[in-house]
Amino acid sequence: MPNVLIRDVLLDDLDQIRSAAAEQGASLQSYLRDAVHAQAVYLRRQAAIARTAERLRGGPEVPKSERDAVLELVDDAHHERADQLSARPVG
Repeated sequence: MPNVLIRDVLLDDLDQIRSAAAEQGASLQSYLRDAVHAQAVYLRRQAAIARTAERLRGGPEVPKSERDAVLELVDDAHHERADQLSARPVG
């Protein structure tokens, strides 16, 4: 895997990130790698949403009940993922 070097990080920011990593029982490297990965996942999802929106533009509207059902499933998945992340093993 390639390495990344970040220069000129504010000391207060670095201290905050170190504290957050320690609270999770993670190394700074592991914590930052997870943060970079989460950002990459977010960007890929945003790109997929934009592509889907473009493809659906001008099509029939999805009924509100179906939209609500999908949003509820997404919310449940987010809560499940948050539970998984908060239950990560220490060390």
